[in-house]
Amino acid sequence: MSQQLHLAWKQLTFQRMKLVAALAGVMVAVMLMWIQLGILASLYNAATIVHQNLRADLVIVSPLFETMNQVKSLSTRILYRARGCPGVLSIGELLIGPVEWRNPVTGEKKQIQVYGLEPEEGWVDLPGISQYAAQLRAENTFLFDRRSRNVFGPVVKAIERGEPFHVELNHRQMQAVGLTSMAASFGQQGNLVTSRANFLRTHPGHSPQQVHVGLVRTRQGENVKSIQAALRNTFGNEALVMTPAEFTEFELRFWKTNAPVGFIFTMGTAVGFLIGFIVVYQILYADVTHHLPYYATMKAMGFADWYLLLLVIRQGLILSVLGYIPGSLLAIGFYQVIQYGTSIPVGPTWERAGFLLVLTILMCFLSGVVATQRLRSADPADVF
Repeated sequence: MSQQLHLAWKQLTFQRMKLVAALAGVMVAVMLMWIQLGILASLYNAATIVHQNLRADLVIVSPLFETMNQVKSLSTRILYRARGCPGVLSIGELLIGPVEWRNPVTGEKKQIQVYGLEPEEGWVDLPGISQYAAQLRAENTFLFDRRSRNVFGPVVKAIERGEPFHVELNHRQMQAVGLTSMAASFGQQGNLVTSRANFLRTHPGHSPQQVHVGLVRTRQGENVKSIQAALRNTFGNEALVMTPAEFTEFELRFWKTNAPVGFIFTMGTAVGFLIGFIVVYQILYADVTHHLPYYATMKAMGFADWYLLLLVIRQGLILSVLGYIPGSLLAIGFYQVIQYGTSIPVGPTWERAGFLLVLTILMCFLSGVVATQRLRSADPADVF
C-alpha cells in the first residue's frame, strides 16, 4: 500500500501545474460546500432560536400557524381551558409581531420583530431576560438583540457604555434597557424582547384576548405525553398541541418545504460537489491518457487491472485530503466576513466538518473511478 501511495504521489507531482489546478478545483468545491451548508444551518438555527430556548413542557398554537414570521392568533380562552386540565401547573403567553423602528440618527425606518412575554416567569431562557426582568416591567422598555443587523443605529454601543437609548417604535417612544442575544435571519433583520404589557402598547391593534403562542408547564412527575393527548382531545381542531421539540421541527419543516432558501442552498452544495468532481476527473483523465503507454507496460509486466485502478483512485483520495484542509480554512475565513456583513451567526461545526470531509473524499473517489475507465484501453500489445 505504501508503494502505491508513493507511486500515486509521484504521478501527481510530476507536472506541478496540473497538481495546483486540481488542488484549486478541490479547494473551491470544498469552500463552496462549506459556505452553502453553513448559511443554511445558520438560517435554521436563527429561525428556531426562540423554540430552542422555550422553558415549557407543551406549546399551544393556532391550527393555522405556519412559522414565527407569520404568526396566527389564538384565543386566550383556549389557553385558560388548558389550565383546567389535570396535571397542568401553569400557563403562559408569548406574543410576536413586527414594529416599525425609526433610526434616531438617520430617521430611516426599518421593521423589527418584537417578542412579548412575562419576563419574571422564565418562559424563554434567552440572555438578559431574567437579569432585566424588573426593568422590563417598567412602561416603554425593551431588550435589544445584539445580533441584529447594523441598520438600527448605535444602540448596542450606547447600551454597552451605560447610556440611555431612546427610539420610536410604531410612533411610540421606547427605551432600550439592556441587551439579549438571538439572531438576525432571512425573515427578520433584528429582534426585541419586552413585557406583554409593552407589547400591547406598541401593538394597539392587537387584542389582549389573543395570544400567538401558548405555553404550558406540567406538574413534576406528570406524564407530558398523556397531558398532551388529553389537551389534543379537548381542543380538537381548535388548536395544535406540541412539545417544544415538535414545535422546533414544525418550524424547520416550514423552512425546508415551503421556503425556497433551503432548496437554493442545497443546490449550491450540489453544484460545489459537481465542480470538484469535474475538475478532479479532468485532471486524472488527462494524467491517465498521458501515461497510457506506461500503464500498458505495467500490464505487460504482470500488474493486474485492479492494481492500476487503485493507483488512480489513490491519486483522487490524495487530492481530496490536500484540497480539503485549505478549502476549509478559506471557508471559515469567509464565515467571518459573512457574519460581519449580515449579522447572521455563521460558524463551523465538527459535525459539518466530518460530513464535508466524507463528501470531499467521495467526490474525488468517484472522479478517480470514472477516470480509470480509460485504463481499460491500455493494451500491453501497444508496447511492442
